Amino acid sequence: QNPRRRIVVFLQFPSAMAADTRRFARRKAPSAAAAVEDGSSPTKSKVTVLEEDSKVPAVYEWWFGPAPFQADVKNPPEGRWKRYHPQVCRRLEELLNTNGRFREGDDPVDLDGVRYMMQRITPDKPFDYHGKESREPVQVACKITVDHRCYSEMDRVSNNCFVQFQKGNPYRRRPARRRPDASEIAGAKIRTGDPCMICLTEDGQLTGCNTGHVICKSCLRRSLRAIAGDILMVENLLCGCFGKSTRKALLALATLADTSFQEAQLNVAEGASFLDELDKEDIRNEEIETRSRFDIPANERIPDTVYQQKIKDWFSKVFINDIGHLYYPCAHPECSSKMENWILKTDFEEQYQARGQTVWKCPLGHRNCVLPSEDEVKDVNKNLLLHPEYYILDAFHDHCSLRRYRLCPECIQGGIIMLAVHSEGCKQWPGGGRGHQHCFCFACTRPWGRGCNHGSTDCRDPGIQQVRVRSDDQIELGYVDGGEYLRWLNREIPEAPPTRWACGEQELGSVRQQRLGLVNQAELLAESRKGTM
Repeated sequence: QNPRRRIVVFLQFPSAMAADTRRFARRKAPSAAAAVEDGSSPTKSKVTVLEEDSKVPAVYEWWFGPAPFQADVKNPPEGRWKRYHPQVCRRLEELLNTNGRFREGDDPVDLDGVRYMMQRITPDKPFDYHGKESREPVQVACKITVDHRCYSEMDRVSNNCFVQFQKGNPYRRRPARRRPDASEIAGAKIRTGDPCMICLTEDGQLTGCNTGHVICKSCLRRSLRAIAGDILMVENLLCGCFGKSTRKALLALATLADTSFQEAQLNVAEGASFLDELDKEDIRNEEIETRSRFDIPANERIPDTVYQQKIKDWFSKVFINDIGHLYYPCAHPECSSKMENWILKTDFEEQYQARGQTVWKCPLGHRNCVLPSEDEVKDVNKNLLLHPEYYILDAFHDHCSLRRYRLCPECIQGGIIMLAVHSEGCKQWPGGGRGHQHCFCFACTRPWGRGCNHGSTDCRDPGIQQVRVRSDDQIELGYVDGGEYLRWLNREIPEAPPTRWACGEQELGSVRQQRLGLVNQAELLAESRKGTM
């Protein structure tokens, strides 16, 4: 009465997606020839990215390899693309912008002033010098069209196919191409007639990647909303070809998204006849989702550049996430995302910490304090109390008792908790005064040479160290009587000894033990008897 059943939907995929059924399978490393199957170099990048301050507006390349007749070119072609010198690229780009006949493919231009010429070719204007003057006879087969196997599909659809040939001898010719920054392709709104690679419903336009992926307007906006909301996902974005290094291209796509979103809202408001009720409902739902994703209240107008601003914010957050660990950020909300108001940790250590200062101010005057976290302080205090025993009773040379762990008092004054470990030798730490910027006595913790030395007769153990961060942003040392603490562990006295802070205040032992979670005397005693390695 309740048979199992399912809905089956037949989807007719484009041939470009269905051609290779094992496109996601693990493959062997491709050979150099296979790597240029689509007309790219073996070190092909998914997206052509030119630096924002680059003086090279576009990259021009020529085919480095055999140059047979077009009909005889192997599949894949033998060779690879090789870049022209940046100076040549700048010259060609300038000519492309200023010489209309060269731009339209009517006339060639001088490439180097000596030997070579360059001509743009289009579907209806191929490279064909048959019957024209040449030092070597130009055959009909010498013709080069945009269908040449060295060109990629992206070269064809973006109209960036060229031919380099010798002056006065067009028989000597080879393919060349122009590779613009991905942002140029993305902003050109080039439609290839292929459906959107995501929804397979709407017509798509080129994203700007070298693979030739296309995406429709609504899927572009949806993808950018997803990107802006996740700073941990920084690669394989959009169509799988973009990432944190493709800033210009993503911002160009964000500009298109802003334009298309405004057009969609305007069409709904004006009741455009080409929109049915379902289309209008989709746009209204997208507006609701946009407000939700970007935290825009219902009573506020969605900014005209909302996608551009959110993608810029995403890049800023990704940048901070990448190098933020090198800085101490300003704690004021106004400076939370302004790295120019932060301070490098190395600068803080040199300019403040080395002088015993823990407070610094940002350029706007906001006060910041760099201190150990509450968890760090708690862990250090617990570790010190877990081993109240002396690890050696007769240290070399000084014949005194020493604990295994001590906090460097002078580091504490600079806002640093540095746990020192004594392993052998006399009470001077570090031995010989080398290996740490401060030198102190491991028995009484006074500065070496200024408070204690090998001949000091007043060297006394002050007890087990403890540390706390005071309300005035200072770190303070305190001590717990080690002998009394061991007596408490052995249940010889009812209360744990207090912590006596340098300022004269005390913290009850019972309060301290409860705060640190050290209340089981039997377990603490067993840990103490194990000793330290």
